[in-house]
Amino acid sequence: MQVITSTPLSGTARYFSRPVTYRWLISIAVAALLTLAFNQILLRHILLLGSWALLWPLLALLFLINVLLCQLLSIGALQKPWLITLLGMAAGSQYFMQQYGVLIDKGMLVNALETDSHEVAGLLSYAMLPYFALYLLLPASLIIWLKPRQLSFGRGLQHYITTSLVSVALLVLLVLTQYQSYAGILREHRYLKHQAVPLNILNASASLLQSKTAQGMAPNFSYYAADASRVSHQGKPKLIIMVLGETIRADHLGINGYPRDTTPRLARRDIINFGAIDACGTATAVSVPCMFSYLNHSNYDETLAKNSDNLLDVLQRAGVKVLWRNNNSGCKSMCDRVETDHFTADNPYNCAEGQCPDRVLLHNLKQRILDSKPYHQPVFIVLHQLGAHGPEYFKRSLPAQKAFLPECSSNLLNQCERQHIVNAYDNAVIATDELLDETIALLEQLNSEFDTAMLYVSDHGESLGENGVYLHGLPYWMAPAAQTRVPMLMWFSDGYKKALALNTDCLKRTEKVSHDNLFDSVLSLYEVKTNAKRPELDIITPCLLHKARG
Repeated sequence: MQVITSTPLSGTARYFSRPVTYRWLISIAVAALLTLAFNQILLRHILLLGSWALLWPLLALLFLINVLLCQLLSIGALQKPWLITLLGMAAGSQYFMQQYGVLIDKGMLVNALETDSHEVAGLLSYAMLPYFALYLLLPASLIIWLKPRQLSFGRGLQHYITTSLVSVALLVLLVLTQYQSYAGILREHRYLKHQAVPLNILNASASLLQSKTAQGMAPNFSYYAADASRVSHQGKPKLIIMVLGETIRADHLGINGYPRDTTPRLARRDIINFGAIDACGTATAVSVPCMFSYLNHSNYDETLAKNSDNLLDVLQRAGVKVLWRNNNSGCKSMCDRVETDHFTADNPYNCAEGQCPDRVLLHNLKQRILDSKPYHQPVFIVLHQLGAHGPEYFKRSLPAQKAFLPECSSNLLNQCERQHIVNAYDNAVIATDELLDETIALLEQLNSEFDTAMLYVSDHGESLGENGVYLHGLPYWMAPAAQTRVPMLMWFSDGYKKALALNTDCLKRTEKVSHDNLFDSVLSLYEVKTNAKRPELDIITPCLLHKARG
């Protein structure tokens, strides 16, 4: 870097004088730092794909892009805040990619922004301080310390334009000469663009901003299944409790063949187990709106889903009392128009919502249900659990539920032994097993008042360190089965099966189930008639003894 001192200095003062240099040199220096110090994961993956001959063109491409990014606002007083902002985004991106093996894309950014304060706290630790001191505070301090050389407006503009044009020219030349190499590797390994720092988070932010702008101009609210009504009949009203799971992968349930007995209570129940089904997304921010909307994985649109009737709205229109109970980071707008319970510290665990054991979801629930009995109204309740939400899996189980020890008791998963991570996660699955068993027990107590049933399905799965990947939220096209394959099961009282004329043996033989089946199948469980119902997605009606379609 060319440094020009303003005046000759003598003695100790010489060592503390602020170096003076050109703004364009500061931008290039920061671009080099971003490219080499903050792209360790990208460089490692490129080397795994080929050789040094492949690395240099991609490194040059990334460097020139970073030069243009640094130059973007490198004018006057804007330069230093902009460069420090880029460093902050780069440091944060690299840290979470290194710690958890995630990719930074729009979906991951949405998931992060919709995370509540308790979940954010679960990702923080004192071990972050040395990293951010080295990768953010130190370079930011150097940027602040450097003194840009004072130039006239015309001369400064000339330097800015020249640096930008030279960078663009070199970038165009590089792309023209190396296009086949770039196109081939980026087409075959699309995940690389989500590892390029800070381009990844800027691109994710731009995509998210575009989506939010589209939502700001969202179409009028769309009413779906406006003709929905229930088949009237004598007998007890129907009550279904849906336990909405969080971060439970199908292959860690004992009833699905997992070698560990993580579901001992469910194994003793007469349940309909669908095994591993396909989730709609790899993060709550996508999966929950998708599974409750009438949209499917193939045509899911966030703006449309949040500006249309969902399953809860249609049930409520058809005369079903709907209640959402939350022990997680919200309902992602799905419960906005139905009755919702939020927990305060006034509960047996003296905990706040989002930090409670999931058993709190059953607190006073029986009385809440019986309050609806005088109206002879069917009831649908969603219990949104905390489940096995990471990275602090050890907090998701009570001491009596910890069958597998030792546990990883840190949120820095890559510093724990993998088996200890699995132990903590499996204990969280045991806690879910007990919640489901206690939910069924509650429903059995209400059999004299209602025909009862339980539905359990998880929103997405979780990576536990396989291939260096932790947590969830990878783009669906590259996500492992651990993140996309989730459990789903049902339980019916004898009265419910009889009233609905349901052949449970038929239901157990159902194949190719996914989140897409939820909307239409739950409508059939309440005998809701509507012309909007799609027979191909309804797994209930084909298993009714009389084969009646609503």
